Amino acid sequence: MVFSNTRNTFGCIGLAIALLTLSGCSTKPIPLNYAPSSVLSAHGTVNVTTFEYLPAKGGEIKPNQVRNTAMGDVLFERNVDVILRDAIFSELRLVGVTMDGQADALSGQIQEFLIDDLGYSVDWTLRIRYVLKDKDGKVVYDQVKETKRNTSKFVNVFASLNETIKHNAELIIQDQAFIGAIN
Repeated sequence: MVFSNTRNTFGCIGLAIALLTLSGCSTKPIPLNYAPSSVLSAHGTVNVTTFEYLPAKGGEIKPNQVRNTAMGDVLFERNVDVILRDAIFSELRLVGVTMDGQADALSGQIQEFLIDDLGYSVDWTLRIRYVLKDKDGKVVYDQVKETKRNTSKFVNVFASLNETIKHNAELIIQDQAFIGAIN
């Protein structure tokens, strides 16, 4: 009986701390410096171009905001489309893909970036449509890649964001259709 009350007390305290932390995000944008970390390797040549953040284009949220389900807003200093474009560029370059402004153009449509942080864990969802066009503007690759992850409530948020983005980038790096199209 005593253990149950103690556990509930700690749970309430933890929830209060999490809510205060998340509500603090709404007043000041936070910096997110993405660090590429894939251990995969790939070869090819590509020009990573523009990414669009569709939820922000539809007016659902701000361009620098990741949708979340708890109180407060998760706002970054830079827009989400820029963060993800730079992250995909960095991951591809890190694994061995050559970046060339004259190569086929890779663009992206970020369809969903969600942090579902209600409850005892956090569900992360990142869904991006990757489109690769050749020099004539013909689509040579068009795929939607979705990453879903579940983490503990009290983890390093920046590390979880980086991991979610990295896993999504690795989905195209591991896609033989994409690798074939950039070679």
